[in-house]
Amino acid sequence: MGDRRQSERQGRGAETLAMIYLRLTGHRIVAHRWRGRSGEIDIVARRHRVIIFCEVKFRRHPDESGIPSPQQRRRICRAAEEFTSRQLLSNSAEWRFDLVQISPPFRARLWPVRHLKDAWRCDA
Repeated sequence: MGDRRQSERQGRGAETLAMIYLRLTGHRIVAHRWRGRSGEIDIVARRHRVIIFCEVKFRRHPDESGIPSPQQRRRICRAAEEFTSRQLLSNSAEWRFDLVQISPPFRARLWPVRHLKDAWRCDA
């Protein structure tokens, strides 16, 4: 039970750091921990005409893969469709699915954020 609570705290801390990073890089946070029938989206951000659906992963080592599984990607894609239909977003807006990995700082890497833009697509 303690491990789960610690993981949840790390996840929330990672999401907070990801939102700070996104704001500092010119993104506007539209939603955080948005839940729909299809699933949850960690962060929805906007930069110019692009709506960005961000999955945030905390990794102890920055080299660990954090790309969601195909099942998770499908769930996030369905949630993104639900989000845009509920929010009545413009059809001219582009969508993108990003991964923001957060890891503890290491000597060689002082900034613990790794932002993978356009990490996957919802074609299938």
